[in-house]
Amino acid sequence: MINLAMVHITIKNNTTVDFEIKSDRICACVKKILLEEEIDSLEVICDDVGYKTPNFTTSGLYCLHGTAKLANNENTSWSVIVKVIKPDSAEKNFAEHHNYWRREALVFNSGILNELPDSIKVARCFWVEELPDKTIWIWMEHIQGKHADTVEHFSFIAGQLGRFNAAYLTGVKTLPKYDWLCSAWLKSWTTASRLYAPHVDTYVEGLSDDHYRTIWAWYQNLIRKLDFAIESLQRLPRVLAHQDLSQKNMFLTARDNSTSQLVLIDWQFLSISGIGEDLGKLFGVNMSLGIIQPNQYDEFQRSLYTSYLEGLRSAGWQGDERLMRYGFYLSMALRSVWEVPQYFSLLAQLDADPQNDNLKDQLYRLERILMIQKNMYSEVELLMPELGFCTLQ
Repeated sequence: MINLAMVHITIKNNTTVDFEIKSDRICACVKKILLEEEIDSLEVICDDVGYKTPNFTTSGLYCLHGTAKLANNENTSWSVIVKVIKPDSAEKNFAEHHNYWRREALVFNSGILNELPDSIKVARCFWVEELPDKTIWIWMEHIQGKHADTVEHFSFIAGQLGRFNAAYLTGVKTLPKYDWLCSAWLKSWTTASRLYAPHVDTYVEGLSDDHYRTIWAWYQNLIRKLDFAIESLQRLPRVLAHQDLSQKNMFLTARDNSTSQLVLIDWQFLSISGIGEDLGKLFGVNMSLGIIQPNQYDEFQRSLYTSYLEGLRSAGWQGDERLMRYGFYLSMALRSVWEVPQYFSLLAQLDADPQNDNLKDQLYRLERILMIQKNMYSEVELLMPELGFCTLQ
């Protein structure tokens, strides 16, 4: 640690967290960032990142930044992210849960991210600090890059995911073995989604419109076959998967030669999953969040599929394309376990507020997504016998 008696530190704290008591940690972190042995003075500004929809196990996300005066009188800027994670509901205390609350801290402590294929880069972790109040503070590199917002950006990411996954399929990389890695991510996620989704059965039973009843009948059929569908994912070739590829967790940064580099953050959902599952999450979650717009759905689906497959092939995987398609389509279709109840919940709200244009927009987008999921699930049922997976009648 830096001798604080030798460092003049000024802290402007714009948060409710007592960062003043962390002066020694801040100084040591700046030293690691700047690769400097001596710092004369340090100016620190503490800001709440203001993330609106945090994971349930995330207590806070903060950016600490400022300037450091070095021994040679040079002033240098720096920044670091502090993520605070905490226990949540009882089920998240178990490693098999998709949102096991300690997982990201364990990921960083294990060094597993240092062994990833070159197609993926990660933020450096400076410290993982467990406090007496049962929270864990993760001090990590502040990544500053561009978020994907075009089909070209997302297709580049899909290609990098293909290369990432192929490293494990071809044996270039060995799948890590830790009991805290989730090995059945979608099984856990669909279980939790069904538990916490809106209860809309009574509302749907009162609907007479054939269109809505057709959507509900399809959903009920999927639920009836859900356990088998989940089990079939375990038969796919296994890869290391991020499983939380929303726009905010992906950065495009420039390499020295100005080509793009994909940097991923937020490794809380790291899992051993089937080929194609991460692609389903990439496509599905960014449609649900409104990053991909309805008039772009078809173009994105085609481009992401092609780019992911090209990434797999270019990295040496020559397996059956249908296996990739199965994982992609089924992981997308299973998102309906959450989104169909949401759809009917919004429909009920619109009944009570028929002039609400925001609800109308949400329903339009969600219905388009459900149709994609329905079509993908139909393709999954055709692929099941082709791949030797028995189907349920």
